Parts: sequence; C-alpha cells; structure tokens
Amino acid sequence: MYKKYLTNEQFNFQINRFLEPYYTDDNVQQTIKENAEKLVNEESWYRVWNQLGLKTEKKGRNDLAAAYYQLADFFLAEEDIRKEQTYAAFQRTFYTSIAQVQIKFETVPYAGMLLPIARFSHPGATKTLIFHGGFDSYLEEIIRLTLTSGLLQLKDYNIILFEGPGQGRVLKDGFPMTHAWEKPIKAILDYYQIDAAVLLGMSLGGYLAVRAAAFEPRIKKVIAFDVYYSMLDSFTMKLSPQARTALTKIANPAIASKIDAALTEAAKSNIDLAFKIRKGNEVMQTHNASELIKAAQQYTLKGCEKKVTQDVLLLAGNQDLYVPTSTIALVAKKLVNAKSVTQFLFTEKSGGERHCQVGNKQIAFEKIISFLEK
Repeated sequence: MYKKYLTNEQFNFQINRFLEPYYTDDNVQQTIKENAEKLVNEESWYRVWNQLGLKTEKKGRNDLAAAYYQLADFFLAEEDIRKEQTYAAFQRTFYTSIAQVQIKFETVPYAGMLLPIARFSHPGATKTLIFHGGFDSYLEEIIRLTLTSGLLQLKDYNIILFEGPGQGRVLKDGFPMTHAWEKPIKAILDYYQIDAAVLLGMSLGGYLAVRAAAFEPRIKKVIAFDVYYSMLDSFTMKLSPQARTALTKIANPAIASKIDAALTEAAKSNIDLAFKIRKGNEVMQTHNASELIKAAQQYTLKGCEKKVTQDVLLLAGNQDLYVPTSTIALVAKKLVNAKSVTQFLFTEKSGGERHCQVGNKQIAFEKIISFLEK
C-alpha cells in the first residue's frame, strides 16, 4: 500500500516508486523514517540517498544499494558531474544483484544511435512482447519489473526491453526523445524480423506505445501502463484556467517570454515543477519552459486515435500525479476503430491509485498478464 513518508508529493512518490519492494522490510522502513526529515531540497535528497547507497553497498546489500543510488541519481541534472558517478554506482549494484544468465544484452541501430536491448527468450515461444519506459525511466527499472512481476511466467512470449530516444543511455549519448515512437519500434521489429508483437509502454510510454500502434500494423495489441492522451497534461493539470489559456498562445514570442519568466519564478519554490521543466528540457533538448511546452504539444494522440485498430488495454489510477483521472475515459471513447478496448481505473479502495500503480504495481501486472493470455 502506498505510503506517506513526506508531504512533498514528488519526493514522496519517488520514494514509493523505488522502495516499494521493501514495504515489509522493517529495517528499510525505519531508515526512511529516520532520514525523511533531512529531505528538504534536491541537494539534501542527493546527499541522503547517496550516503545510504555507499553504506548499504559496503554491507553487500546490492539490491537495496541500487535503489538508494537510483534515488540519489534521480534529481541530478545530466550536466551535474556527480550524475555519471551515481549512474555507474546504480548500474554496478543493480547488475550484481540480479541473475543475468537469462538476459541477452544487445543493441539495435536506429537513426545514428544504438538502442540498448535486454531480451528474455523462452524455447518454442511464438509471441513477442516489447516493453519500454517513458519520461525518466532506465532500462534497469523495467528489467526489475520483468523479473518480479510474473511476466516471465508467460512461456509463450519472448520479451524485448529497450531504451529509446530520450531515455537512459540513449539520452546520455545525446539523442532527444521523439513523439513518433513508431520509428524506433519499426527499427526493432525490422532488426529481429518480427511480424507480430504486443507493445507495453510504462508512464509516458503509455502515450508512446499507443501512438506507435497507430502507425505500425505489426503491433497487434497495445498496453498503456498508464494511459496518456497528451504529455502536456503533466505540466498543466495543476495550473489555473487562466494559465492554461495563456499556454494556447505560446507561439506569440511576447507571451512565451512571460510564460518563461513566470514558470522560472514558480519553479524556485516548487520542486515538482522544477523537476518537470529541467528533465523535460533534457529529454527534448530544449532550453527553456516555452520551448519545452511547444515540444510537448506534439506528444498527443489527437489526430491519430482513429488509426488505432488493435486490442488495447488502458490502465489508470485516480490519484495520478501526472495524468488527469478523466483521461482514461477520454482515450477509450476516442479509440473508435480499436478491435477492443479494456480499461481499468484503480482507486484507493482497490489499490493502485497512483501513477503506474506505484504502491501496488502487482495489481497492474495482474491485468496486463490476463490481457496477454487472451
């Protein structure tokens, strides 16, 4: 069950996101409690988690150390000289904490870049599941989920995980995200000579996957974990109606300048907003809030909903930090040509009410696995 460690919503969400596997570990829960009051800004966030990572790695708890290092890494800007160190520490401890024998690591060439791939194969499997993240996930996060969620029990599926443009190592190599996600998906399908696959996108990947399905007929089923209609919702859902109206006029340079000034000032006292703008600029390779907003406007299903002809699974939580609750009904209504649309809106009563069902991710994977078994 989702826990309240802090009043800061963004900080609290990330602690739950990465330390959910340790909900029943009393020592970890006590450690969080003892350190929570020290987490007052992004700098203290880095120091606390990095120190815990160092201490925990020395004790040989590499799985837990990896989680602490990933937390330490999370709010560091890409240009911060400490980020490569925390990223390396996270990868080092993560990969020593899992059994790699069942994973084949490869790369797929695409548009001048190499997409990192992790493949799980089953002898005689006839189906393929492709799984990717979204705005801020690393390949390792979806590897961990694949190992622990029950997906590997689907013996008829070979599973391909990857980082695409704007994600993980590809972002660090200098390549921004693309809204036309069908292009990297095409590269993967072509490379492995796959005629039919299921596509699973996590977080913003919920948009990316459905968008890709609209333009790639080899995708036969698509899963939005969680659902997105527009990336811009993540930036605007907490803004006033006046502010949202102003964003529709952002093509006007004078208004764009005012928006930049207003959001820069607001971000000084709002960690969530500051993170979204900084990370968004990194992912999109934009330089300020107005450029980011213009780029984010491309990340919408508007105009391509009717092209989705597959079986679709939509998941959502009614306490999502990034996606309005109304989105799932909106997307389901607009997918008029989908072969089928299955939707689940999780609540506090059912569990899984947060973004990507953080706090009870297994409830999401129960629905995903059921959908895959059909």
